Amino acid sequence: MAQLDPDRQRQAAEYARKRRRFGVINFIVSITLFSLLVLTGISRTLADVLPAAPALAAALYLALLMLVYDFMTLPLSWQTGLNLPRHYGLSRQTLSGWLADHFKSLAMGIGFGATAIAVVYLLLERSPDLWWLSAWALLMAVSLALTVLAPVFLVPLFFKVHPLDAGELKDRLTAIATRAKVKIGGIYVIEFSEKTSLANAGVMGLGRTKRIVLSDTLIESYSPEEIEVVMAHELAHQHHGDVWRLYGFQAAVFLVSFWLASWLFATLAHMQDYVNLTDPAALPLLLLSLTIAGVPGLPLLSWWSRRLEAAADRYALELTGKPDVFISAMTKLTDQNLGEARPSNFFDRIGQDHPNYIDRVKMAEKFTVEKTS
Repeated sequence: MAQLDPDRQRQAAEYARKRRRFGVINFIVSITLFSLLVLTGISRTLADVLPAAPALAAALYLALLMLVYDFMTLPLSWQTGLNLPRHYGLSRQTLSGWLADHFKSLAMGIGFGATAIAVVYLLLERSPDLWWLSAWALLMAVSLALTVLAPVFLVPLFFKVHPLDAGELKDRLTAIATRAKVKIGGIYVIEFSEKTSLANAGVMGLGRTKRIVLSDTLIESYSPEEIEVVMAHELAHQHHGDVWRLYGFQAAVFLVSFWLASWLFATLAHMQDYVNLTDPAALPLLLLSLTIAGVPGLPLLSWWSRRLEAAADRYALELTGKPDVFISAMTKLTDQNLGEARPSNFFDRIGQDHPNYIDRVKMAEKFTVEKTS
């Protein structure tokens, strides 16, 4: 039976520990920045030089804040996004390539964020007590739209994508999609290899944009049988309707988070010298409230995701009947993507969105016993 590489597991533990450390630093920097703006006169000074219209002022303020924050945390972003992955053989990007992707993401984030905060401020003006409900509904609508657009618009902005060539692999994947009763609009290859050594696969999109996607790194290093089992897991999510189950659970969690953020924002804002809730100077407090209110929901979302992923593993085994191939594929993926067999840190464990490797192997071994008994 396939065994994990001990050296890769040692590296995986180191990598996780270093990423966790940088994540904590990044979180502290963001909370410190928001707190300084809230507790000092800096935010008031900035707001006074912005346009009088609250929505426009808030949009410009957020754009400036994102630029300043990115400048402050660029060394951390470089460490976690390029230097650390390259040290462990996960990144193949050059500095110029990474910077191009980084600033492309930043530009998209500023455009989306500024628009979103302008809408929130308009909602605050018109309905200061229920703005959070409308904001939540709009967020969920945008989330759904991005799910539809991701494979045809977002992914090609960062990776080359092309249809999978005809052959044994395409035939296998087409056949297993048919067996899973999942209609797809094509099978595509995402060229990861130019930027990373990571391997991945999935079913992206909704409706007419729904498609199977495979990284070229997966195709290069895995047998057709292993890829078939991996894809059976991904097709299970479609078969079970997990896109909607996860979407519904996220909607419920976000609804509570937005309500909590609204209460926290209103409560704290009354303690400060703001004109009203639409005062642009209160923007850092609003962002701080949203950040704090979102934290309790993170382990819940991870827990629900793990449940869905475990069920998809089981379905993949039932659909293919190949537990040995499943274990082989999971072992190779864990080694290649530098995943920990079982995270030792409590926060990493509760933040996992997939079952850990050991649990997945145990489940496959149990399936083997059931199959032979």
